[in-house]
Amino acid sequence: MPNIGCLLGSAYQQQLSRLATALTDEGLDILPSEYLVLRGLYTKDGMQQCDVASLLGKDKAGVSRCIRTMERKGLVSVKTISHKCRRIWLTDKSREIEPLIMKIAGARHDALLNLASSEDIETFVRVLKLILNQK
Repeated sequence: MPNIGCLLGSAYQQQLSRLATALTDEGLDILPSEYLVLRGLYTKDGMQQCDVASLLGKDKAGVSRCIRTMERKGLVSVKTISHKCRRIWLTDKSREIEPLIMKIAGARHDALLNLASSEDIETFVRVLKLILNQK
């Protein structure tokens, strides 16, 4: 029997690598981890850093490093609310490139959907949800 966890992890890493290539090919200096943060902020700007980490299922320290890099790139601004609370805001630059980023991500998503039949995709999503909801 194949190791499902390893296969899922490898597939995830492969998709992130393909996304990175697509972003670079369009001239964007955005890493997949930065894309994930931007995607969350495009949905809800001004999130607390800990909420970003929770949304992405990533550790707080890794998200903190990513946000510092994004701040240096001019993609986000950070406002410290208290010693425990930092809010992350999109900049004009990140809002300006949103349509291109979403176009690239949409093309990657469509490429995934074209790999299998709609029935296979439905089964795959159902199994992923079972894995995610496992106690």
